[in-house]
Amino acid sequence: MTTEWVLPEDLTAAAAARGHVTEALRASGAPDETIDDAVLVASELAANAARHGRPPFTLRVELFDGQVRITVGDHGDAGGPTFTDADTESGHGRGMALVNALSRAIGWSRSGSRLDVWADLDLKR
Repeated sequence: MTTEWVLPEDLTAAAAARGHVTEALRASGAPDETIDDAVLVASELAANAARHGRPPFTLRVELFDGQVRITVGDHGDAGGPTFTDADTESGHGRGMALVNALSRAIGWSRSGSRLDVWADLDLKR
């Protein structure tokens, strides 16, 4: 199963991503634990796209081989996501570390101005 959506072009992209992932994974019969983790991952990836990239923002959910892949795409400057040590006083900077902790694998690819950031999670059945 592969489903794709265009997300809003502002910070509400994260909320829209949460709703789409919940709906798609519930319809597939995924367990609640997987849905919870996937929703958090999608929210973080979409928030990063809205904060650091340029629209259009897209969300893709793929189920295959006992796992779910969440991919968020955007357009913007060269490069990809970075891992930084968040300042304990800072209200941001922990998103990709959280995505990494919840995922079996993460990665990104660039084609021209398009950046796709993905995370694979196990379907916990």
